[in-house]
Amino acid sequence: MHLFKLTDEQITQLLIPKRFVPPTPPEHEGKNMVYVFDSEDKFELTYDELVEIISKARMAGPKLIPVLGTVN
Repeated sequence: MHLFKLTDEQITQLLIPKRFVPPTPPEHEGKNMVYVFDSEDKFELTYDELVEIISKARMAGPKLIPVLGTVN
């Protein structure tokens, strides 16, 4: 997987902490399913989770460090 060829949405899917992925329903156990987040999903991050996201982005390269909040 080449991160520079992924869209912002695809990179976001990789950076979201695993605890936000809902459990697989029993009828889909064992199947190759992936939960995809969209703009309707909302969740709160702890400071440690935010650090984890930024750490993953830094490992991918300086162009992937997310900007959170307002930039003046």
